[in-house]
Amino acid sequence: MEQNLYSTDNIKTTVQLSSTFMTKVWTVFGLAVGTSALGAFIGLNFLISYFISIPGLMYILIIAEFLLVITSSFWSKKEPINFIIFGAFAFITGLTLVPILAYFVSTAGGLDLLIKALVATALMFGGCAVFGATTHRNLQGIGGFLIMSLIGMVIVGVIGIFIPWNNTFEMIYAGIGVVLFSIYTMYDVQKLKAYPEDMYIMAAMQLYLDIFNLFLYILRLLSALNRR
Repeated sequence: MEQNLYSTDNIKTTVQLSSTFMTKVWTVFGLAVGTSALGAFIGLNFLISYFISIPGLMYILIIAEFLLVITSSFWSKKEPINFIIFGAFAFITGLTLVPILAYFVSTAGGLDLLIKALVATALMFGGCAVFGATTHRNLQGIGGFLIMSLIGMVIVGVIGIFIPWNNTFEMIYAGIGVVLFSIYTMYDVQKLKAYPEDMYIMAAMQLYLDIFNLFLYILRLLSALNRR
């Protein structure tokens, strides 16, 4: 007798696998955010003097962070090393935030801006995640547009290192970044339905990068608005 692919048992199995995958993704994502917060706390309170006395140390951390991202396809499926490497990545990312956090903490009104940026990031990421999970619109067709937009943002950001721009352009640039990673969040949350079961680390990393960059651009936007 031909097997019924749409039997109750098969449907239950698919739902169970999907539920398990989603639980893994959001659990790992939450742990990564917490690990980054721990890294930022340790760096800000115990390692800041080393970052000041050894400027090259921060560049080493940024390069390590970048290498872990581009090699993620090689290690993200290998348990348990994937947990260790992703945890190290999240911790390093928290450390790379130390110069930014130190600047705002030491600036008048900077702590308030940080808190506002954190709250705005949580609300915006949550709202975009809910939209991406519940919308009936297929967002996967905009993947190419998002990648090209991201490349454009990176190029403009690199140019800005050598040719500083004014505060008005900073607001525009940061605003575009906020919009871009808000859309990326919707896109990546909807994309969770298409991931294979063993790619939960990769899926969690995509969401982590979304909220990390969203926070940075919101902070830049609030800071630029505060200077008006």
